[in-house]
Amino acid sequence: MLAKTMAYMSMEEGEGSSRAMVEEEPEIAFFDVETSMPWGPRERRTLLEFGSIFLCPRQLVEVAEPFITLVRPSDLGVVTEALERKGITRGALEDAPPFCDVADNIHNVLHGRIWAGHNIISFDSEIIREAFAEIGRSPPEPKGMIDTLPLLTQTFGRRAGNMKMANLADYFNLGPQIHRRIIFQNC
Repeated sequence: MLAKTMAYMSMEEGEGSSRAMVEEEPEIAFFDVETSMPWGPRERRTLLEFGSIFLCPRQLVEVAEPFITLVRPSDLGVVTEALERKGITRGALEDAPPFCDVADNIHNVLHGRIWAGHNIISFDSEIIREAFAEIGRSPPEPKGMIDTLPLLTQTFGRRAGNMKMANLADYFNLGPQIHRRIIFQNC
């Protein structure tokens, strides 16, 4: 169930004024991350890109500009050919800010909002928590979470394959899809 916040709004009535309690639902922050892919059990995933759009929960329309950033890893050796093919290049990451420089922005984007995305419960939210732990900061906390992975798995079972975004796009005949956060800029 989605949590709601309460806010007081002053309403003019004749010569006096009264205060009415109005329910405000937090915005929905649809977000996704790109990470490095660890090759061994001791290697960790590294946050390389974060992107989010903000929707009104009632009308499902964008209510703010998207937030997108690349994140420079401490070791550029985590950039693989697969990441380069997606457009996450060493050159682009060399010029990107480190996580500590964008942590406040990401916290402001996520904290107190409803988080939504595909596989965010077991992947994206964990990456965010790990990144904040690495710099010794408390992570943002959601008002609620909407994860499309369990919703689609429950609805379609495995008819749509392994439930990765590209396979879902094929299943629904959506054409080729590029799985990358920076695409939010074109929304």
